[in-house]
Amino acid sequence: MVDHWFFTRHDNPYIYIPNLIGYLRIASSLVAFAVALWSPTACVLLYTFGFICDELDGRFARMFGQTTMLGQVLDMVTDRLSTAGLLVVLSILNQQWYFCFLVLLMLDIFSHWFQMYATLAAGAATHKDTESQSPVVRFYYQQRLFMGFCCICCEVLYLSLYLLHFPQFHRWPPAVVVAALAVPGFALKQFINCVQLWTAMQQLVATDRHKLTQAGNSAKVKLEALSKTQ
Repeated sequence: MVDHWFFTRHDNPYIYIPNLIGYLRIASSLVAFAVALWSPTACVLLYTFGFICDELDGRFARMFGQTTMLGQVLDMVTDRLSTAGLLVVLSILNQQWYFCFLVLLMLDIFSHWFQMYATLAAGAATHKDTESQSPVVRFYYQQRLFMGFCCICCEVLYLSLYLLHFPQFHRWPPAVVVAALAVPGFALKQFINCVQLWTAMQQLVATDRHKLTQAGNSAKVKLEALSKTQ
């Protein structure tokens, strides 16, 4: 089966296996949010399914040699929008905390978008291939188990808070315990997001300065060459 053209790097990246998984993640997230206000069990199951697929797409991309820029962007955007959608749902259900969820949403999008643009501007293939000035950010992306722990803690905390809103899960011991256990990883993730945002901003400024310096040096060389011909 692995010799079939579908499992190779063929000419149609739109139907590469990891990209198909990405489309499936989008569909599962949309359905999860569509039923989120009245069917918590279905919402959590669908969202968890999409989260598990997030681990599979990268594995299949490397396994079948189907890594693409389309897949990388699809993966990151789906990650961000899935988390954003869950935070919007939490804002609707817990309106007294809406501003906290809004800040978390904005921090998540800001930090990852800045990180992606800064690394691409520096010539990296993906925002995870980082040579950040911050050892915290480098450690986060280089130690995949640690990164996975932080990401899982965030999603688990959000899903636990979501379930605890509904009467059938209100003060449900497992949800309370899981939420409490996820807090340290969640806190680490928000700290890393802040550091990532700041260092990405610094990297963008440094890239601009480097380009200006190069442009200045090039202009200087041209002027010197011109003066020698006169």
